[in-house]
Amino acid sequence: MQAETRNRINLYLNVVVVVLAFSIPLYRKWVSIAAPLIMILWFVEGRLPDKLAVLKRHWLSLAVGGFIAFNLISVFWSSNPVAGLDYVFKYYYLLLIPILATSLRSRIRERAENAFLFGTALSIAVSFAVFVGFVRFRDAYPGNPSPAMSHLDYSMVLAVAASIVLCRLLEGGQQRRTIVLQSSLLVALTAGLVINIGRSGQLAFLVAAPVMVWMILGARKPRLAIALLIGSVIVIALSYAVIRPFHDRVNSGIGEVRAAISAGQYDTNQGKRVAGFLVAVEMVKERPVLGTGAGHNMELFQQVLDDHHPDLKPFVGWFPHLHNQYLQSITETGLVGLALLLLIVPIALVAGPYVDPHDRYLAISLAIVYLVGFLGDPFFRKQLPLVLFAMVGGLVSARGRSLVWDGPHPDELGHRE
Repeated sequence: MQAETRNRINLYLNVVVVVLAFSIPLYRKWVSIAAPLIMILWFVEGRLPDKLAVLKRHWLSLAVGGFIAFNLISVFWSSNPVAGLDYVFKYYYLLLIPILATSLRSRIRERAENAFLFGTALSIAVSFAVFVGFVRFRDAYPGNPSPAMSHLDYSMVLAVAASIVLCRLLEGGQQRRTIVLQSSLLVALTAGLVINIGRSGQLAFLVAAPVMVWMILGARKPRLAIALLIGSVIVIALSYAVIRPFHDRVNSGIGEVRAAISAGQYDTNQGKRVAGFLVAVEMVKERPVLGTGAGHNMELFQQVLDDHHPDLKPFVGWFPHLHNQYLQSITETGLVGLALLLLIVPIALVAGPYVDPHDRYLAISLAIVYLVGFLGDPFFRKQLPLVLFAMVGGLVSARGRSLVWDGPHPDELGHRE
């Protein structure tokens, strides 16, 4: 294939990446079309030996490959291999990481990041309109102003977007107009997290924000870092005192967990999660190393309910999955599968290496958001959070590894036509 043709195909791929980034907060159908189209273009573009040569030295891509491979292998000891294959198939979205790492043009990388933030800004504007009662559609209403996806997924989108903007502001070196725009967006995203009912994203950003403030500013501007941390505590306290949905979600969450643990009251949102945890512990005892195999863990879940916890069946007998990524992984693929998950997040993701501090900061904040978010739901089995993770992981990996014509890294380029 001629270099000009490859260049054109690669340009198409990069354009679709921007479309994908913009689509994640807004429209699932665009995501479902854009993600596989990117993969097709990557293969059609060719130069697979060059790409694989680069990926052999990219820890995050290797960790993704190992995770997908083991989940596929686990189908062999699953009692329901058809369901297992269907379950594992969704992990193909993680392949966006090596694809973007080797194919993203340097100028497109920032555009894709901006497109995601712009799409999130539009979605948060719709969310505010729903919250105040200006508009109502589908499942979005003032008590649950998540316009395009479930509240749990939306909270993760907002947490990732807020983390990106926060890192940009903390890094500094921007024009005053840009600082004002990004500060306004961060305020809007934080407010969006507060009014929405997804506790996973709220807690994830609550943990990620102070870590990133201290990591980026602690060494060079410790007084400013401390002032920002104190200011954050004040803002959280005021939000808790003034914003009723946030106040109620915090109180109900803490109260439900306490009631489940101390009094066995499981007929609540968090109480059911506690009950699911108790059943999962029994499942791990039965199959600790390799788990049930992909597609079979919820069948064993029902068996354990019948044998060990029949009293919990009214509360969690309907579970389609365990509402915790760590429990979902360890019951399905055992300690080995959990170790491979942790090899991706946070080890390989944080390790890099990264040629730009911005990429390193984004990688660390992404790792924190998902490590915390995993406590609330299995986000690696859900399309939008999985694509979001893969897209940002690919963006932070692209600089210094891309094989495209506008900036290949000489140390990692096998050969160039």
